[in-house]
Amino acid sequence: MSEDFLHFLWQHRLYKQGLFVSDQGHNIEIVHPGLPNTDSGPDFFNAKIKLDNVLWAGNVEIHLKASDWNRHQHHLDHLYDNVVLHVVLENDAEVHTAEGRSVPAWEIQIPQSILQSFNDLNRHRGWIHCEKMIGRFPGFEISSWIERMLVEKLERKVDIIETLLDGSRNDWQSVFYVMLTRNFGFGLNGDPFEQLARQTPWTIVARNADSQEKLEALLLGQAGFLDGIMYEDEYVRLLKREYALMQRKYNLKPLPAHLWKFLRLRPGNFPSLRLVQLAAILSAHPTMFDKMLECQNLSVISELFQVEPCAYWNSHYKPDVKGKRHSTRVGKQAIELIIINTVVPLLFAYGKLRGLSRLRQKSFDLLETLPPERNSIVRKWNKTLPNVNIRSAAETQGLVYLKKNYCDQHKCLICRVAQKVMAQSFEE
Repeated sequence: MSEDFLHFLWQHRLYKQGLFVSDQGHNIEIVHPGLPNTDSGPDFFNAKIKLDNVLWAGNVEIHLKASDWNRHQHHLDHLYDNVVLHVVLENDAEVHTAEGRSVPAWEIQIPQSILQSFNDLNRHRGWIHCEKMIGRFPGFEISSWIERMLVEKLERKVDIIETLLDGSRNDWQSVFYVMLTRNFGFGLNGDPFEQLARQTPWTIVARNADSQEKLEALLLGQAGFLDGIMYEDEYVRLLKREYALMQRKYNLKPLPAHLWKFLRLRPGNFPSLRLVQLAAILSAHPTMFDKMLECQNLSVISELFQVEPCAYWNSHYKPDVKGKRHSTRVGKQAIELIIINTVVPLLFAYGKLRGLSRLRQKSFDLLETLPPERNSIVRKWNKTLPNVNIRSAAETQGLVYLKKNYCDQHKCLICRVAQKVMAQSFEE
């Protein structure tokens, strides 16, 4: 049992009904439970409680045991002077405010059906706690919650982007560059890709964007991929000369080689080839963020990423390591992931921070147009939610966020689905 569970019961009025009496003998009528407080002070603000038909407007504090009031030092804190009701599971002590006023307590009674549902959720150790129950709910209710998860995810991204803007003097192109570079790591190499972007500022990249070879030399050199090559061909020697000039000019320091992961990656996903693709895109579109703001649909944005690296890479995955001839363009699925993780959050953030609703809507439209992502979390949701039609990246983004930020963190009490489980048992 936790205080969070009692908060949930109080907020949603999921307690045994009947005549409520305080420890001081007052008849209690709960007119309104108040608003949850996420800051310091009482748990609920602006509650309305009738004590013997006298309406009190004030705050409510909730504890498992009444004695927790003193243990938490509330009797010394004037923030709690306006508490009109102390809701407890066990009333084991009389408590007072810092002004000396006795605070009436009420022992909340938990319906057995609610307690059973709560225990069932906590006992289940499957993929998600409500795995056996979620299938009972109408698809439209779950879809509504998935949509809310998508919005919450994008709002969180706004916070991250604001932090990046603060560190770049409000340069949106620089923020785009850092996010794009990180997402070219496609999860496994995301951290070293971002570290490379931070050690290689956008100002340096922009000065050398007139030459694809220069950008290849810059990014491969900063990644450490031009060091330790035993047999150098002519193109590699060119890249090394270019990087040596830039290293001296800009006082650059390459990343250590051990940061990069190649194991179990297909050659087309090698970080060396991804950096070459990134160099081609940045060279072709040095003002790419501005272009994205003007692009009207998914196909136009996708075309910006369909750029060919230098012909050398048609037969190389790493500098001076030859392989079979292959396509060097970024693949369709990879472009979709980059749009999901880079373009969409930036359009949403730019629209929100600049008050441009059309850009926020465009970010949603892009996700609705993109096909569902293909990963282990989405595959499992498909099996768990047979009554929900997962049609686009909008749904998969919401579902992945729900799994990682609610289910995996056991936040059932603030998840609408789990709340419905317990509310339904209360109604039954």
